[in-house]
Amino acid sequence: MVDSQSCPVLLFAICRTLHAICHLRSAICHSPENETMIHSKIVSVVILYCVALQAEAPVFAQDLRRIHYGTSVSISHLPVWVAKDAGFFAKKGLNVEPVQIRGGALITMGIMSGQLQFSGAGAESVVAARIEGGDVVLLACPSNLEPIYLITRPEIKSAAELKGKSSAVTRLGSSTHFYLRNALRVVGLDSEKDITILQLGAGPEMATALETGRIAVAALNVRYAIPFLRRNWPVLVDLTKTDLIYPSSCVTSSRAFVKSEPKVVEDFLSGYVAAIDLIKKDQSFAERSLVKWTRETDSYVVTKSIETHGRIFKSAPYVPDKGIENVVKDLASRRNVPKEFIGRPELFRDNVPLDRALSR
Repeated sequence: MVDSQSCPVLLFAICRTLHAICHLRSAICHSPENETMIHSKIVSVVILYCVALQAEAPVFAQDLRRIHYGTSVSISHLPVWVAKDAGFFAKKGLNVEPVQIRGGALITMGIMSGQLQFSGAGAESVVAARIEGGDVVLLACPSNLEPIYLITRPEIKSAAELKGKSSAVTRLGSSTHFYLRNALRVVGLDSEKDITILQLGAGPEMATALETGRIAVAALNVRYAIPFLRRNWPVLVDLTKTDLIYPSSCVTSSRAFVKSEPKVVEDFLSGYVAAIDLIKKDQSFAERSLVKWTRETDSYVVTKSIETHGRIFKSAPYVPDKGIENVVKDLASRRNVPKEFIGRPELFRDNVPLDRALSR
């Protein structure tokens, strides 16, 4: 029997399999629109399967409004995990069920398909979906930039030596892709021309690929960077020391849901904000929650990860307009973006629900 803990693995495996089939049978997926449609159906089916596996919830949980929240393995989702573990959501009448999905693009599809009421998504996938007409909106971002380090293998002595080498992202169009492009740009490299980018699924796979030499460089968040930092592997760029702003793992929903369920949205955001406050005040609680949801076994990694994110999490987690503008500008450098989306961050975010949650 498959339990609910298998859902992340199941979802990733099915999506990778169908993606491979699309490449083999180009007649089926001959256009981006068809591939997007197929991926969306996959997300819907597997999320429904995961929900079914969780059907035998405690009686008290069944009395609450069930909300499905898409996450990745990023520690930036910590406020959602802490809010659930601390009972902040339950106090608002919500039974929030995190569903782990690998890749921001798939998480965004979950929102647009209606199978996820909320998700933690990076601005890269949200902005791209919104420009294509998708009903998706950013509501809150825990920080202005996730701690990201551009780390190379020890034999690499300069950025110039990376030309012709490989790197990796979770999926093209994901937050990891955005980070990699910008980090490489800092050292004078063009990610589209100078390196080969592999899609590997998640942070653990990227770290393993760097360790084994499958790739020569990776933009890793603090959790996966720490083991390399402890061994003094070369760090070409620490993005926290740049002026880059990028909204990652942001609370995302659809405008239709925000309009139809304003109280649910405000209650969710209220619990989310309370969790950020708890993370800043009680590191031990945050560490226990992190271990529970990520199964991280290295106590040093857990402690350092909480210390780092506790410092950068915002008590008032508004979506940074500058971050949205950065994403639109980056996207416009690679594809056509209609003029009506340029310089208008309000088309991609809604601050009203967070305003109301903070005023309670």
